[in-house]
Amino acid sequence: MTYLKQKSNLLTIAFAVILIQTAYSSGFNLNLSGEKKFELNGKVNEPQIIFISNAPLEDMRGTVNTDAISGFIGLDPSNIENAKGTITVRVKGMETGIQKRNTHLYSDEWMDADKYPNISFTLDKISNIKLENSDASKGRSTAKGIANGNFNMHGKSKNINANVTLTYIKESEDTKKRASGDFLNVSGKFDLSLKDFNITGIQGLVGSKVGEVINIEFNLFYSSK
Repeated sequence: MTYLKQKSNLLTIAFAVILIQTAYSSGFNLNLSGEKKFELNGKVNEPQIIFISNAPLEDMRGTVNTDAISGFIGLDPSNIENAKGTITVRVKGMETGIQKRNTHLYSDEWMDADKYPNISFTLDKISNIKLENSDASKGRSTAKGIANGNFNMHGKSKNINANVTLTYIKESEDTKKRASGDFLNVSGKFDLSLKDFNITGIQGLVGSKVGEVINIEFNLFYSSK
């Protein structure tokens, strides 16, 4: 009886562990497992990063040159939460649409591109994952969640959350026409306060011609190796 009771307790513990793992891990439901490394790949589609400033006297919508964006993600399709990765942007790859304004943006009064040439985000985890749709027969699945990590800019680092949508596409004859490997699309948005990164600009411009908060939108395309 003691042996049976011990065995029963072990089974109960094992079952509880499985329930906990299930509750705190989500996958794409594509019968895939094992971590893969995904790298940004312009052959899948061009990466897009947009930064938007809204202020009483002026609105501005800027972009980042595709060759100024690099990054990777390590992702297990059966456990999205544990995704890790980085995205790096060259400051001098940021474009505002006006050359003179670009020069001001890169200057030491604003982004100080010579001293701080890059902006980066390091992904620590993805939480609150909700599977939107999954079709194993087509090898395609989409999930939404919250990406958490450290954003580094202008010599400062801040932990941020970004709402993201992730679409996983298994390699097929159609996808091979663009690039080899599985595809991963990550899109989303978040806001940044210039004050948090000690970006003050020319006196009187932040809050009048430059928004105190900058809206960031991104659409990134990766392929696995």
